[in-house]
Amino acid sequence: MIKSSAVFLTVGLSSGACTARMNPPPTIACLGPEGSFSHLITQMRFPGLAVSLRDNVGDVFDFLATNPDALGIVPIENSSGGFIIDTVDRLVDTRSTLYIREELTLDVKLALLGRAGEPITSIHSHAMPFYHGDDWLKTHYPDVKRVVEPSTAKAAEKAVATPGAAAIGPRQNAERHGLQILHFPIAGEVPNITQFYLIGHAANTPTLEHNRTALVVELPDRSGSLCRFLTPLSENDINMKRLESRPIRGQPNKYRFYIEIEGSTADPRVQQALNQTRADGATIRSVGSYSAGLRFES
Repeated sequence: MIKSSAVFLTVGLSSGACTARMNPPPTIACLGPEGSFSHLITQMRFPGLAVSLRDNVGDVFDFLATNPDALGIVPIENSSGGFIIDTVDRLVDTRSTLYIREELTLDVKLALLGRAGEPITSIHSHAMPFYHGDDWLKTHYPDVKRVVEPSTAKAAEKAVATPGAAAIGPRQNAERHGLQILHFPIAGEVPNITQFYLIGHAANTPTLEHNRTALVVELPDRSGSLCRFLTPLSENDINMKRLESRPIRGQPNKYRFYIEIEGSTADPRVQQALNQTRADGATIRSVGSYSAGLRFES
């Protein structure tokens, strides 16, 4: 595996060539602060590009709303913690005019950062690393207080400022904040994958090279409506990768679905399946067809 800022492409995907030809935007927004995993993958995907660090996922979307030439990178799913609901909610919002351009995967390796020789009385991190490393922490630091921070970068700042504090996060934060790597990797035997979307105002022109399509779907309020939506996908041999239901604001007991499928809207099988579901009453909005082949390691 190629480390640092290099990338490797999943075998069998042709999406890398398509992705590499993308013209870099003048600015890219991501979830900060400096040293967060979002910031890390942004630097890997667009080395040397101007980065606007935002306070939260919604702020990334708001930044793009007033900067039409910019792109953004937002997390969508963690293999330990599940969906990033803030991202899903902004994508399914009917007011959104943004599209997914790429899916990026970060193979997350966590480190315990602190000061060698100093007794640890508290460990700071984002909730996701605590969830991933729970068994390891119970074994090695069962009585140490865990403090949840907004990001792994903020956790490193707290470790610097607080006597007896350590932080869990990317090992790059050790050099950035003047800390030492006390243990690496934490729970390295358990896969810890975070996936991100590259988003922007312009949708990709769908091609057969794109191996994912994201859809926002509203279904008729009747028995079996979800099953009737999924049946044409199955009949056309289309695999579903993600499914999440979100409440529709102001409409109690009404839901909008976020669905990701394998394939592109340029594929006749996908077109046929979606046409069948529309004819059966489904309302469908595509959030983009894109490639999901770029993978990085922290």
